[in-house]
Amino acid sequence: MLIVEEFFEKIFFPNLKKYTETSSIYGPLVTKAMPQESKRFPIVPIKLIDSISKYTTLSYDEEAFSFGIIINVYAVDNGNTSKRTICNEVTNTIVNYIKNEYKMTVKIELDVPNSDSNVQRNIITITGKIDTKYGLDKLVIYPK
Repeated sequence: MLIVEEFFEKIFFPNLKKYTETSSIYGPLVTKAMPQESKRFPIVPIKLIDSISKYTTLSYDEEAFSFGIIINVYAVDNGNTSKRTICNEVTNTIVNYIKNEYKMTVKIELDVPNSDSNVQRNIITITGKIDTKYGLDKLVIYPK
């Protein structure tokens, strides 16, 4: 599981954070943990989930890792801009980054019910496989 965690911590999360915070017109806060209460919106907590290792039967001891990443996007109304507009723009920014940088399966849930009706929520679920066939320096990522 270490390879997936290293990919998430050193490559995926920092690059997505930088891209999203600078490319979205609403300047969201991208974080690894969801604070109990946030006064800063939009906020985008990201979590690595379901990392599974599988050895193949190939002669060079190839190992593949399946993984998932959950990205929540939360927004509130800001002046004349609706929470839904803000949430969808941040969601689109994230999805565009993933489509351009990685080959992963992306599932988007819009208008997800939230315990606080003043907060809009979208969920992006990403799944993929990392193949170590070419070594750790050249990880190959496939859709799952």
